[in-house]
Amino acid sequence: MSHAHTHRDGDLTGSEPPQGYDSGEEGFSLRNYWMMLLERKWYAITVFLLAVLASIIVTVMATPIYSSFSLVQVLKRSSQVLQVIDVVESTIANDTDFNTQTKLIESVALAQAVAERLTPEEIVLLTEPYQTGGTETTSPVSVIMKNRSVRPQRLTLMVAIEVRHPSPRIAARVANLYAEEYIAYNSRLRVEESLKIVDELKDRADQQRKRVEDLANALHAFRQRENLISLVQTKDIVTERLKALNLMATHADSRLKDAEIRWKQVQEASSAGGDLTTLSFIAMIPAVSSAVQQTTAQRLLVAQLSERYKEKHPRMVEAKNTLGQAENELTNALRIASANIKTEYENAFRANEEARKALSTQEALSLDMDKQSVQHDNLVRELRINEQLLESMLSRMRETSITSTIETHGARVVDRAFEPIKPVSPKPVINIAVGVVGGLVLGVGAAFLVSMFDDKIKSVFDVESLMGLPLLSVVGRIKNMDLPDKAQIVSNGAHPEISEAFLTLYTSIRMTEVGRNAKIFMVTSTMPGEGKSFVTANLAQVFASQGCRTILVDCDLRKPSVHAIFNLPAGSGLIQYCNSMADVARAKGSSRAGESIIREIHPNLDIMITGGRAKNPIRLLNSSEFDQFVQDLSKEYDAIFLDTPPLGVVSDALNVASLADGIIYVVEHGKVPRKFASQTSRRLTSTNVHVLGAVLNGVDSASARYAYGDYTDSTFKEYTRPQGATS
Repeated sequence: MSHAHTHRDGDLTGSEPPQGYDSGEEGFSLRNYWMMLLERKWYAITVFLLAVLASIIVTVMATPIYSSFSLVQVLKRSSQVLQVIDVVESTIANDTDFNTQTKLIESVALAQAVAERLTPEEIVLLTEPYQTGGTETTSPVSVIMKNRSVRPQRLTLMVAIEVRHPSPRIAARVANLYAEEYIAYNSRLRVEESLKIVDELKDRADQQRKRVEDLANALHAFRQRENLISLVQTKDIVTERLKALNLMATHADSRLKDAEIRWKQVQEASSAGGDLTTLSFIAMIPAVSSAVQQTTAQRLLVAQLSERYKEKHPRMVEAKNTLGQAENELTNALRIASANIKTEYENAFRANEEARKALSTQEALSLDMDKQSVQHDNLVRELRINEQLLESMLSRMRETSITSTIETHGARVVDRAFEPIKPVSPKPVINIAVGVVGGLVLGVGAAFLVSMFDDKIKSVFDVESLMGLPLLSVVGRIKNMDLPDKAQIVSNGAHPEISEAFLTLYTSIRMTEVGRNAKIFMVTSTMPGEGKSFVTANLAQVFASQGCRTILVDCDLRKPSVHAIFNLPAGSGLIQYCNSMADVARAKGSSRAGESIIREIHPNLDIMITGGRAKNPIRLLNSSEFDQFVQDLSKEYDAIFLDTPPLGVVSDALNVASLADGIIYVVEHGKVPRKFASQTSRRLTSTNVHVLGAVLNGVDSASARYAYGDYTDSTFKEYTRPQGATS
């Protein structure tokens, strides 16, 4: 029992996984996703083919659709014949105005206008492809709305009106009618609004005319009542007189100020004994100016003669006498000038007083007349304002009436629609390309969707991450082969790839320290039918082929299968040995169970069958006889394989686990639910027995090649082909 108990305190999960596998701790990798896709490739292929077929059918069955469009330019300002203000504002000032025009083109009203312009024949052509076959008739407006699209051209005031229809003639016709009706709609709108405004202005003008007549009558009655028939003429005369007196008073005041200034200067010069000729207005008087010139000339002459003659000289005496006469004349001229300036001042003073008195009298008269004519002026003013308002209304009415008869446009057609030659749909290449791409996406999606609802163990990730066991090997699925041939596939060489998988399993076990030292191997699974006995039998043959003295013991006492897969006859076995307590070593002198062991099934390989079904298998597997039996085998054999019942069904394997040096867990690909396998593996690892790892059995060739390597390609077959064999 040394081998059965030396591992109880060791590693629970055994060695590291072989190279080529994704670590469970790293989660899903692209390799895992690719494997999932390969496992469900038929789902993906089916969906892909259906999508491609659907795209082909849609393309073939689809009705050809033709596209035609007209290009319309929206004018920033509508054309104007007269410089008058439009009743309907038609200026495109910003994006909001342009978007409004775009929505107008998309309106139902415009579609109705287009439908009304179609002939009965064109309406039949328009609606016929869309008739549902019932009694109800398809509306032309609904067909037009459904098949037209309005596309503003970026960074322009252009709008493309596209119409699609199975008939190229109808497509072009409707597109052109849309452009024409849009332009005509704006024109009609202006005319209708103008006529409406003309009617409103006419009513307002009539009311205003009545108002003017009432005011004129009121003014006339006021004049008669207040006896103000000649008030206007009198007021005009008074006003003119007042203006004249005001101007006269202003001039008189100005003259007074000038005269007063000159008189004061004369007085100041006279009182100071100054020379009055220094005053400019005195010096400019002709008499004074002439006297000053004579005096100055005579004084110059006296000065010149005094240089040549003495005082008594006749010429000197004559010159001085002449000088005295000139000075007397200057004095008289200055005296007369001073008197004139004084008289001028006094006259200006009196004239100013009289002008102010007359102005004051006239102002009082004007104020009296103003008080009497305030109400009169108010009536006149109100009458004038209302007359102006009436004239404005009549002028606007005439302008609007004229513009309503002039056709103006806020848009123009740049390109007219023409009948297309080629349909825009269906597009076979694009449709099939979409079908191919969509089929790939849907196919992959379907495969992964199926994978999401499939909770079976199918990948390396499931084994290593969910079950917590390293994957030792991947055994491919074997088809069209009997059970005995499958159980001895390593020996008969019928399937080299499967044989190589078991050699890999042997290598994975022996490459770890626990596996190299292990002698007793227990093999179990989660559920029945996972190929546990098939794996045990072939693995035992691999050990035997490597020179190890090997025995395979069928410990499934409830549903034994080892005797069947090796085509062995029923006979005594493990049950009989434990019940009769026979001595295994009796056959060779060192064995007590020689009679129950079937020797040399293959070189170095012996088998111990169950010998039937046990009534109480747990008691037998827990007995000291079974314990002693395993100990005796460990002395004789290099490798002992215990094929135990599925752990997820019964707990028999847990009773045997304590005797094993290492446990191998077999999981069939796509059969065991993940949660069930995870719970079962935790039960096994909780026994503190070395679990060497798991074998993923029954994997299809594509998945096996991906999960463990391309060992099924031509290179592998070249290495595994027997000598002398031909391909």
